[in-house]
Amino acid sequence: MTNDISLRTLKNAELMLRFAMIVTMLVAGVSKFCSHGTFHDYYLSQFSNGQLRIQLPYTLFDFYLMIIPFVEVAIGLGLIWSKQRRIFIVCWVFYFISLEVGHYILEEWMAVDAMIPFILLGVAAYILPGYQNFKEYKENSNLLL
Repeated sequence: MTNDISLRTLKNAELMLRFAMIVTMLVAGVSKFCSHGTFHDYYLSQFSNGQLRIQLPYTLFDFYLMIIPFVEVAIGLGLIWSKQRRIFIVCWVFYFISLEVGHYILEEWMAVDAMIPFILLGVAAYILPGYQNFKEYKENSNLLL
């Protein structure tokens, strides 16, 4: 009995992970666009709290909160493109590290811990082999399981 995992199975696992990442980013980005600024305003008020141990310039938070929806949608769309998937997976990892830092600044320890699985999801997707293009996936689609 062998415990080898086929290359096709590993590629399918990467595809499923990447699909979950795509949905996560697109839903997050679109929902922030549809919030009509409430996301931005809420977190900007949180970062403006004078009681926080780490105080950074207001404009830094304001700028980052403004671009977050664009970053999320861009990463989500970029993950669709198989040939450049690893670049966007790295972007995913760094994006979630930035969110972890933000929650650390806000001293929201549960949210800091909640970012770790998202980072590990990106690492897993990065190390798994992926389909190079849709044609390769289509050729193997009758063998998915």
